[in-house]
Amino acid sequence: MVNIMDSTELFDRRDELREVISGLKEELKSVEEQISDTYMQVARDALRADGKDFGTTHIVSGNKKLKAVVRKKVVWDQKKLFNTLDTLDPDDARHYGKLSVSVEERKYTTAPPAIRQKLEECRTVEIAGFSIEVES
Repeated sequence: MVNIMDSTELFDRRDELREVISGLKEELKSVEEQISDTYMQVARDALRADGKDFGTTHIVSGNKKLKAVVRKKVVWDQKKLFNTLDTLDPDDARHYGKLSVSVEERKYTTAPPAIRQKLEECRTVEIAGFSIEVES
Protein backbone atom coordinates (compact mmCIF):
# COMPACT_ATOMS: atom_id res chain seq x y z
CA MET A 1 0.00 0.00 0.00
CA VAL A 2 1.33 3.45 -0.93
CA ASN A 3 1.79 5.90 1.92
CA ILE A 4 -0.22 9.05 1.13
CA MET A 5 1.49 12.13 2.60
CA ASP A 6 0.03 15.52 3.18
CA SER A 7 1.70 18.51 1.52
CA THR A 8 3.88 19.33 4.54
CA GLU A 9 5.17 15.74 4.67
CA LEU A 10 5.80 15.74 0.92
CA PHE A 11 7.89 18.90 1.05
CA ASP A 12 9.76 17.70 4.15
CA ARG A 13 10.51 14.37 2.49
CA ARG A 14 11.63 16.09 -0.69
CA ASP A 15 14.02 18.26 1.33
CA GLU A 16 15.38 15.17 3.11
CA LEU A 17 15.93 13.38 -0.19
CA ARG A 18 17.61 16.41 -1.75
CA GLU A 19 19.99 16.56 1.21
CA VAL A 20 20.81 12.84 0.90
CA ILE A 21 21.32 13.16 -2.86
CA SER A 22 23.54 16.22 -2.40
CA GLY A 23 25.68 14.34 0.12
CA LEU A 24 25.94 11.34 -2.19
CA LYS A 25 26.91 13.57 -5.13
CA GLU A 26 29.69 15.13 -3.05
CA GLU A 27 30.91 11.70 -1.95
CA LEU A 28 30.79 10.40 -5.54
CA LYS A 29 32.77 13.43 -6.73
CA SER A 30 35.40 12.75 -4.07
CA VAL A 31 35.63 9.06 -5.02
CA GLU A 32 35.88 9.95 -8.74
CA GLU A 33 38.71 12.41 -7.97
CA GLN A 34 40.57 9.74 -5.97
CA ILE A 35 40.19 7.23 -8.82
CA SER A 36 41.41 9.82 -11.31
CA ASP A 37 44.36 10.74 -9.07
CA THR A 38 45.24 7.05 -8.75
CA TYR A 39 44.90 5.94 -12.37
CA MET A 40 45.18 8.98 -14.68
CA GLN A 41 48.98 8.98 -14.78
CA VAL A 42 49.09 5.19 -15.18
CA ALA A 43 46.70 5.45 -18.13
CA ARG A 44 48.63 8.34 -19.70
CA ASP A 45 51.90 6.40 -19.35
CA ALA A 46 50.28 3.35 -21.00
CA LEU A 47 49.01 5.52 -23.85
CA ARG A 48 52.43 7.16 -24.32
CA ALA A 49 54.00 3.68 -24.48
CA ASP A 50 51.70 3.12 -27.47
CA GLY A 51 52.74 6.47 -28.99
CA LYS A 52 49.47 8.23 -28.09
CA ASP A 53 48.50 11.04 -25.73
CA PHE A 54 44.76 10.38 -25.74
CA GLY A 55 42.46 7.46 -26.32
CA THR A 56 41.56 4.14 -24.72
CA THR A 57 43.95 1.83 -22.95
CA HIS A 58 43.70 -1.23 -20.73
CA ILE A 59 45.57 -1.53 -17.46
CA VAL A 60 45.65 -4.11 -14.70
CA SER A 61 45.34 -3.19 -11.04
CA GLY A 62 45.42 -6.04 -8.56
CA ASN A 63 43.10 -8.70 -9.92
CA LYS A 64 41.05 -6.20 -11.95
CA LYS A 65 41.37 -5.36 -15.63
CA LEU A 66 40.54 -1.69 -16.18
CA LYS A 67 39.57 0.19 -19.32
CA ALA A 68 40.73 3.81 -19.14
CA VAL A 69 39.71 6.55 -21.56
CA VAL A 70 41.56 9.87 -21.72
CA ARG A 71 39.51 12.26 -23.86
CA LYS A 72 40.99 15.31 -25.53
CA LYS A 73 39.74 18.83 -25.96
CA VAL A 74 41.29 20.93 -28.71
CA VAL A 75 41.40 24.70 -28.22
CA TRP A 76 42.39 26.99 -31.05
CA ASP A 77 43.99 30.41 -30.58
CA GLN A 78 41.30 32.31 -32.47
CA LYS A 79 43.32 35.33 -33.53
CA LYS A 80 46.37 33.32 -34.53
CA LEU A 81 44.29 30.76 -36.41
CA PHE A 82 42.40 33.48 -38.29
CA ASN A 83 45.71 35.06 -39.31
CA THR A 84 47.14 31.66 -40.33
CA LEU A 85 44.08 30.74 -42.40
CA ASP A 86 44.35 34.17 -44.03
CA THR A 87 47.81 33.21 -45.36
CA LEU A 88 46.49 30.09 -47.10
CA ASP A 89 44.93 29.78 -50.51
CA PRO A 90 41.31 31.00 -50.09
CA ASP A 91 39.91 27.59 -51.10
CA ASP A 92 42.11 25.84 -48.52
CA ALA A 93 41.19 28.41 -45.88
CA ARG A 94 37.47 27.85 -46.53
CA HIS A 95 37.97 24.06 -46.50
CA TYR A 96 39.87 23.88 -43.19
CA GLY A 97 38.51 26.87 -41.30
CA LYS A 98 35.01 27.54 -40.02
CA LEU A 99 33.38 30.85 -39.26
CA SER A 100 34.06 30.27 -35.55
CA VAL A 101 37.71 30.17 -36.58
CA SER A 102 38.50 26.60 -35.72
CA VAL A 103 39.67 23.57 -37.62
CA GLU A 104 37.81 20.28 -37.47
CA GLU A 105 40.07 17.70 -35.87
CA ARG A 106 39.62 15.18 -38.67
CA LYS A 107 40.68 17.79 -41.25
CA TYR A 108 43.66 18.83 -39.15
CA THR A 109 44.89 15.24 -38.79
CA THR A 110 44.56 14.60 -42.53
CA ALA A 111 45.96 17.96 -43.67
CA PRO A 112 49.10 18.00 -45.81
CA PRO A 113 52.26 18.53 -43.69
CA ALA A 114 52.81 22.13 -44.85
CA ILE A 115 49.31 23.22 -43.84
CA ARG A 116 49.33 21.12 -40.68
CA GLN A 117 52.62 22.73 -39.59
CA LYS A 118 51.13 26.22 -39.95
CA LEU A 119 47.96 25.23 -38.10
CA GLU A 120 49.94 23.54 -35.30
CA GLU A 121 51.01 26.95 -33.96
CA CYS A 122 47.35 27.82 -33.27
CA ARG A 123 46.34 24.53 -31.68
CA THR A 124 46.25 23.53 -28.01
CA VAL A 125 45.15 20.08 -26.86
CA GLU A 126 43.81 19.66 -23.35
CA ILE A 127 42.39 16.74 -21.43
CA ALA A 128 38.63 16.86 -21.83
CA GLY A 129 37.93 14.08 -19.40
CA PHE A 130 38.96 10.77 -17.97
CA SER A 131 36.95 7.67 -17.22
CA ILE A 132 37.89 4.26 -16.01
CA GLU A 133 35.77 1.15 -15.64
CA VAL A 134 36.37 -2.36 -14.40
CA GLU A 135 36.19 -4.87 -17.22
CA SER A 136 34.88 -8.37 -16.72
